[in-house]
Amino acid sequence: MSIAESVGANRIIIGGDFTAPIGDPDLPCDREEAYRVRILEKSVEAMKTDVSGPTVFSVRKDDGEDEGGGAQ
Repeated sequence: MSIAESVGANRIIIGGDFTAPIGDPDLPCDREEAYRVRILEKSVEAMKTDVSGPTVFSVRKDDGEDEGGGAQ
């Protein structure tokens, strides 16, 4: 169980790690900017999605493709 689930969050965006939750400072600048944009877009999508319990939305940083959302 993630920290987000344990505190009762219904929409959980999996992006960066604990020290850089909305990016990855190890990526080159152009790739990190694109990654941050994808995280923001996924967050907006999550807010538009009806959920009935904890739902995880994931963003991969490697190829620009989203992993999609699904109930966990």
